[in-house]
Amino acid sequence: MARIGILGGSFNPPHKAHREMAVRALETYDLDAVFLMPSNIPPHKSNKEYVSDEHRLRMVKLLIDSMKNDHIKASDFELKKGGVSYTYETLRELLDEHPGDRLYFILGGDSLEAFDTWREPAKIADYASVIAAPRSGMSMDELKRLCDEKSRKYNGEFLPIELPDKMADISSTDIRNELKSLTNEEQKPDGLSRRVWRYIMLHGLYGFPELTYNFVPPEIDIKHCLKSTLRPKRVKHTFGVADTAEELGVLYSAGDETLPIRSRLAGLLHDCAKYYTDQEQIALCDEYGIELTQTERENPSLIHGKLGAYLAQYRYGVKDEEILNAIRVHTVGKPDMTTLEKIIYISDYIEPGRDIPKAKHSLKSLRKMVKHDLDGTLIRVIENTITFLKDNKRVIDEASLATLNYYENL
Repeated sequence: MARIGILGGSFNPPHKAHREMAVRALETYDLDAVFLMPSNIPPHKSNKEYVSDEHRLRMVKLLIDSMKNDHIKASDFELKKGGVSYTYETLRELLDEHPGDRLYFILGGDSLEAFDTWREPAKIADYASVIAAPRSGMSMDELKRLCDEKSRKYNGEFLPIELPDKMADISSTDIRNELKSLTNEEQKPDGLSRRVWRYIMLHGLYGFPELTYNFVPPEIDIKHCLKSTLRPKRVKHTFGVADTAEELGVLYSAGDETLPIRSRLAGLLHDCAKYYTDQEQIALCDEYGIELTQTERENPSLIHGKLGAYLAQYRYGVKDEEILNAIRVHTVGKPDMTTLEKIIYISDYIEPGRDIPKAKHSLKSLRKMVKHDLDGTLIRVIENTITFLKDNKRVIDEASLATLNYYENL
């Protein structure tokens, strides 16, 4: 029997007190896991005050990523349900899916005070133990008294956890109000983690001006932005691509002293749009006037190169057209690629973090070959990709076939 904590709420935005509540509940009551579960917000409320489900879920994941605690996870359970989410319904459905598990519903002391007004409070107390954390101005003695009172009233288990005073004072409403008056990244609200703060700036959420660069920012800024959007595994891949691309840029510079650093920049930004959902990528391409083929619309995994090139230009200030093209075609390639475009296409496949044990041409052989034969390696990477797509009955983009035919004919 697993002991599962559920911390629900709008997470608009998620903040350090949410993180602290999850950790305290996990440790105090020896839970196996705690899930942070954003509630659905109707589309008509998705504005400067209530941002989209996708934004809130990604910010929750970023908050959790910074904790490095495998027992605390994000859940999209209520978001996938859609509509108005009542706690008692969610708990009942979770119990139906996980019979035998014991649920612990985590809330703030202010919500505990209003618990009697919730929909079906008795059922909530029947389906789960309730863990409560103090909120601003509430002492632990008062919280314990409330827990005892609710335990008697509902014949359930209401349990207190302690929070530092500075955490109890944090609220999403206060943070949103504070954001309206800020103008630069040095004014980060204390209640926000740095990754969530950077994400809010990048996307101009809650009325904060969207963060864009007129010129290419220093690498440290780019890395901060990537860490505040991409998941850790994708960040690791991205940095591996950048390192590999820079090494190949040195090998194949042919007197072009700018190639290594330009290759590194393209490698850093090649997947900068990868965190968007499929639906978001299509919608953003339509909004930005990025032309998509029917194959791309039906297979959105092909889109992030085109969208990434747009973001590289208009968010990160990249004006070098060859870098933008390298990002644009790094997934499917194109005939007659430049050296930089080849480098990014290959680096994306052979970077050190990749492990593709059943590939037609082994990564070990490709990593050796690329040091003396760039075009030969390119052909083998394309062959590997097309073989994988065929074996898995996936759609093969026309551009990939055109690229393979071009270089095989050469």
